[in-house]
Amino acid sequence: MALSESVWEVLNAILKKRDTTQFDRGDISFIIVAGAMVSFMIPGVGSQICLTSGFIRSLKVLYPAFLYSGLARRKSALSLIWAVTASNAVCIFQWYFWGYSLAFSPTATNGFIGNLAHFGLMNVLGDPSPGSPLIPDLLYAFYQMEFACVTVGILMGGIAERGRVLPAMIFTFLWLTLVYCPLACWPWNINGWGFKYGVLDYAG
Repeated sequence: MALSESVWEVLNAILKKRDTTQFDRGDISFIIVAGAMVSFMIPGVGSQICLTSGFIRSLKVLYPAFLYSGLARRKSALSLIWAVTASNAVCIFQWYFWGYSLAFSPTATNGFIGNLAHFGLMNVLGDPSPGSPLIPDLLYAFYQMEFACVTVGILMGGIAERGRVLPAMIFTFLWLTLVYCPLACWPWNINGWGFKYGVLDYAG
């Protein structure tokens, strides 16, 4: 019991030393809500690709995000739901492992891809984020991870009725590392070549 109390005392001392006055509570609240709303898109993407039962078709009135409901046959509906869910897990692991660092590391200087300074989200906690000094870096990492997850969910629609889940998960990890992270680095990282040239991304 004494050990857990001493751990809590150390954690409280660390948190009290952090200067959180630099962050805007309104911006933090907005990014939390926006990240949660993006995370709601992930099952919607999986559902809009593959759910075909009459019950789900009747829910289209309630869930307008199920735009593509009924594109796949009923026999592949469950495998597509599994593929989207598993790809979400792979994306979260990749983003924690090195994806955030490859896309948004502010110490990378080559302009094309980040370095491994934030490998495993090291030193990503309460420092100002590269996107805005008004929100913490960890919250920014969560927010950007949700967009990576939605992108992968859309990508999983390509395996409908023609792909298997395990090779798709390997492809997901490699695609995130070799395609998504460099492309995210170019316009959004402060050292990306697109950011330096003033490229604006109007995708969202």
